[in-house]
Amino acid sequence: MSLRDAAGLVRSGSTIAFGGMAIRDHPMGFIYELVRQRVSDLTILGWANGNDVDVLVGAGLVKRVETSYVGLEAFGLAPNFRRGVERGEIEVKEYTEVTGVDRFRAGSMAIPFFPVMELFGSDIVAYNPDIKEASCPITGERYHAVPAARPDVGVVHAPLADVYGNVLYGPTRVLITDTDIRIAMAAKKTIVTVEQIVDHERVQRNASLNLIPRYHVEAVVELPFGAHPCAYDCLYDFDREHFREYVQAAKAPETFKAYLEKYVHGAEDHMDYLNRVGGVRRLLPLRHGRCA
Repeated sequence: MSLRDAAGLVRSGSTIAFGGMAIRDHPMGFIYELVRQRVSDLTILGWANGNDVDVLVGAGLVKRVETSYVGLEAFGLAPNFRRGVERGEIEVKEYTEVTGVDRFRAGSMAIPFFPVMELFGSDIVAYNPDIKEASCPITGERYHAVPAARPDVGVVHAPLADVYGNVLYGPTRVLITDTDIRIAMAAKKTIVTVEQIVDHERVQRNASLNLIPRYHVEAVVELPFGAHPCAYDCLYDFDREHFREYVQAAKAPETFKAYLEKYVHGAEDHMDYLNRVGGVRRLLPLRHGRCA
């Protein structure tokens, strides 16, 4: 499916979850298309977020965020998100990083909550009424029930897929990969952007690496450098120069509006965006490997 058509599957008012963590592996190309289509009033479910949330907040498209963190790691705070929270423009419900992951684990298992023991002594439960204290019916021990995350739409970026939506990962799996898979399984509708569409025969030859099978996927979109300016762990590094430009632009609504006009609204499509951020001369030096 085209990027434009895939983004058109997301309706204003939706609950959505993005793959990736902090400033790694997010489906940024898809997020920019949501901005172009002005899909608004979004509730974002996450576990450790970064510029994925910050871009959408800066574009005025977010109503609510449920996560543990929104920041840019080595590049500092997430300016748009911080400003939105301070001004009361978005609602925030906090979880820990681990319980954020547990929510998607519960959603992927089609159970209503996940029991956790780590929140005793934390004020998170005092400020988040969705977390309930309960007793185990078997042992009688007390625990907290963290509600399952079942987003209307889950969007992840992955290395490879075939035209049917069978998604291939590399043989080395990290926490981000496992959680992306949970998000894909938990979502009512899953959209996957990939670096490359490959022949179905390649999936057959690497069946053990087909970690998101096609029956979980609503749409698949070929999107090289689809995580830019984030790193994609097995393929390319952060675009540090672009992140520094982003942080400067996000310091004020006026300068961020100009940033969006230059790189998002002003770009005809994803390929035009890649040209605007520097094209082949800028992007190829970021590459450092291959997947699957």
